[in-house]
Amino acid sequence: MLVPDLRRLRHHPALTGLARVGLVARGVFYLVLAALSVALVVPGPSPQANANGALRRVAANPAGFALLAAAVVGFLAFAVARLLGALSDERQGVWRRVSTGGQALSYVVLAATTASFLVGKHSTGSEQQQHQEAWKVLGLPFGREILAVAGLILIAVCCWQVWTAVGGDFADTLRTERMSRAMRVVTTTTARIGIPARALAFAPIGVFLVVSAVSGDGSDAKGLDALLMTTARAPLGRVGVVLVALGFVVFAAYSFIEARYRAVESGG
Repeated sequence: MLVPDLRRLRHHPALTGLARVGLVARGVFYLVLAALSVALVVPGPSPQANANGALRRVAANPAGFALLAAAVVGFLAFAVARLLGALSDERQGVWRRVSTGGQALSYVVLAATTASFLVGKHSTGSEQQQHQEAWKVLGLPFGREILAVAGLILIAVCCWQVWTAVGGDFADTLRTERMSRAMRVVTTTTARIGIPARALAFAPIGVFLVVSAVSGDGSDAKGLDALLMTTARAPLGRVGVVLVALGFVVFAAYSFIEARYRAVESGG
């Protein structure tokens, strides 16, 4: 009886509707992140180009609290939909359902990060917090091993995302039959550019987690803001940062398409 009950729950209109809100929130987040990234290459001070900077930018809006609260609800709903799909969608293979469960966990983290900022922990998602968390992990028994595994998992996930984009597996859970021919072309284009662009932007963070594990220095666990700042100082680095920002914009566009056409109740 459990699996049929889970199937009914994952198809519930309220859950699927809120899960789509989570995808819209993801798109907005990457648009803000793109703007913050571009700000690094223009003269003058700029906020951190990471989760903290994006949260601060949204919070500065008059409707910031409501927007962040909606993002928390949407991320949690999407996480629940992913988890229910992983547990009860028997049409998908085991490994596909395992990856779906991993997505659920990542959106729980997104919801928790946003909620933490919302209740007043304004260092959430900052470069400084990443260093602090790395130092905490290094202080644990087998801390270096834990940090290295975390970095390798992040790298593996990014590689899997690139593979998914290249192989076209992203379309498995899209209702392409509801799309016009032009929309199918736009969807394929944005997915095959946006998904790898995001993955390639975040993969170096995994590399630096491994570096931090090897060196035993939490300050080596560089986040997105530090990586983009370093890139911007290199020859032609500003072009690279702008390309990263454009990749985020394309991924945001794909997120909005997913919000409209994705079968969020699927286990794939």
